[in-house]
Amino acid sequence: MALHLLEDWCKGMSINPRNCLLVTGVPEVFDEGAIEPILRASAEYLSKCKMRGGMFVREEGAFAVLCELPSAVDPLQVPGTITVEDGEWTLITTGKGKTLADMPGLLGLDPGVPHRETAPSPDEWVKALGQALEKVMPPHPESSPYHKLRLFSGGPTPIPGEEAFETWLEHTTEMLQEWVVPDAEKRRRLVECLRGPALDVIRTLKLSNPGVKVKDCLEALDHAFGKTEGSDDVYCKFLNARQQKGEKVSAYIQRLEKLLQKAIMRGAVAVGQMDRTRLAQIVRGIQYQNPILLHLRLRERQDNPPSYSRLIKEVREEEERQAAAEVTIKVEGTECRA
Repeated sequence: MALHLLEDWCKGMSINPRNCLLVTGVPEVFDEGAIEPILRASAEYLSKCKMRGGMFVREEGAFAVLCELPSAVDPLQVPGTITVEDGEWTLITTGKGKTLADMPGLLGLDPGVPHRETAPSPDEWVKALGQALEKVMPPHPESSPYHKLRLFSGGPTPIPGEEAFETWLEHTTEMLQEWVVPDAEKRRRLVECLRGPALDVIRTLKLSNPGVKVKDCLEALDHAFGKTEGSDDVYCKFLNARQQKGEKVSAYIQRLEKLLQKAIMRGAVAVGQMDRTRLAQIVRGIQYQNPILLHLRLRERQDNPPSYSRLIKEVREEEERQAAAEVTIKVEGTECRA
């Protein structure tokens, strides 16, 4: 039925249905102006989609929305569903529901090649099907590092198990950095853990900007519930952070990152300067394990600094290499004395 609605709707508006998709399951009370930004933020492929109209579908008790893309829709690039704060939307394209004759093109085999007498080999089909499934199948929840964030309300009476804001913010920021998902999904997961006044802050923010970034959400929460430290005070703490005696370089970098993120939220450090600022402070702050500075050439890389994830990975690998080398030296020394 949804596919017929898409095709009939496009015909009535003289639009090519191959360039369009239908969004179903949109609640009646949903802000119409927020639909297009949510779709654009859900997948890079939909970043140029335009909403062409909405229609109430009595049988579903919800609205259907017609959207158009600049060119023919590739069904493998369109998510089947989009999770939003109040539920889930389904996306329908004319490409979903293709016949077997259309499968070579959908599975990555060249549809422009003249028909050949022999069918594609099993290896070709398996390879193409695997590529297609990688595009359309979401990761299994158990294989994803996603865990629900801790609850926070910001109310006068904390809910059971609620942490102090600073502790909650540190944990939440770290978790959101680790998740390799679109910003819209991170925002959904953030909203999922908020209650009371904290949830009201984000709802108000979304009214003026439906596609607000997670970074801006955390910044708004910090302004509402965080300590009243000025940007200069926060930045000063970051600059004065030094490696402590007995502290691994990787542990120092992780501790420093929390201070850096707070400085960014307070506007003391620009996001575009984040990697450069981080590496410069690491070079200044490492006190007790200088070999890592030398082996990873951190001083020489300040003009082209690595991202946090790449840097922490390199440092941990170097720490493991050094630890293994120390064990080898001890074993060889013991054997020589024997």
